[in-house]
Amino acid sequence: MDRTSESVLVERCRRGESAAFGPLIKLYRRQLFSYLYKLGGSRTLAEDLFQETLIKMWQAMPAYSEQNKFSSWLFSIAHNTAMDALRKKLKEKLFDDSEDTELLPGRNNPHIELIGKETEEKISKAVDTLPVKQREVFLLRINGELTFKEIAAITGEPLNTVLSHMHYSVKKIKKIIGIDYAK
Repeated sequence: MDRTSESVLVERCRRGESAAFGPLIKLYRRQLFSYLYKLGGSRTLAEDLFQETLIKMWQAMPAYSEQNKFSSWLFSIAHNTAMDALRKKLKEKLFDDSEDTELLPGRNNPHIELIGKETEEKISKAVDTLPVKQREVFLLRINGELTFKEIAAITGEPLNTVLSHMHYSVKKIKKIIGIDYAK
């Protein structure tokens, strides 16, 4: 679907036409779910975050400004939704003595088990080891296909900080999977 068709669907959604919502979401479903899945580390959590993101998006559609790229706006909602949920779960974990390790991002990630290719498995494991800020930037760039400027706006970090997070995440991933590169 081209950019014009996306704009038409966005405008129809802004006017409250629910029939345009499904086709609009279809454009970003895979990227958005993949981002939430890898960030949250659990399919169940990703499904919940995905649904919550869609609800928030629909509710906020009338206020959407076309000055912003739609995908950046959508991923910003997803990012904020995921961070709120992960903070809440982490807070619950601090006050709960249970041994539920799925509350932490990247633990028991079924994504790793499902991927058959050895390199992809190594990369996925390497991404899981990244500090949260580096992982967020890496996933927004790779899965969200967002520009660094868009990522800076979503995360509230300066552009140079975002670039630094990406540089160090790539460097760490290469080191973990054993790719030699010139320093």
